[in-house]
Amino acid sequence: MNQSELNETINASRDKVWEVLFSQYGDIHIHNPTMTASTYMHGATEGASDVVRHCEFGKKLYLDEQITDVDEHKSFRVEVVAHNLPFVKAMAATYKLSSTDNETTELSMVSFNSFGPGFMKYLMRGQMRKNVAKHIFGLKYYIETGNTVDQDSYSEVFANYP
Repeated sequence: MNQSELNETINASRDKVWEVLFSQYGDIHIHNPTMTASTYMHGATEGASDVVRHCEFGKKLYLDEQITDVDEHKSFRVEVVAHNLPFVKAMAATYKLSSTDNETTELSMVSFNSFGPGFMKYLMRGQMRKNVAKHIFGLKYYIETGNTVDQDSYSEVFANYP
């Protein structure tokens, strides 16, 4: 699998970042501007391991992700269990949180992707990294301001947010 890592400093406590990232897992569309909708699946409850969410990218593309390997308030892994994304064979990500002080959290997201046919990794890698960067920025913006960012507002918000 291809691997890429993105890091972000979020001006909020680790508890607050964990709350949004893990406990509100099914509502990722609120802070991820690449998604139009998300919801919990199979009667899942917030803040639990093995929870599955359904994420939509417009009207046609989707993926279902499951939480695995939770280390409370420190890290968790998500694995894509179903999707219809073209050329994508497998996807997963690990989120890690560390505190630099009571009101600052360092977030590291390592994403893992594989594509078919194999040469597509060279064509898809940049777009996948760009989408992950939008997600991480949207998360930071939402946590720090309480405001959402979506596909329509992303460019303006990104250009004007410190």
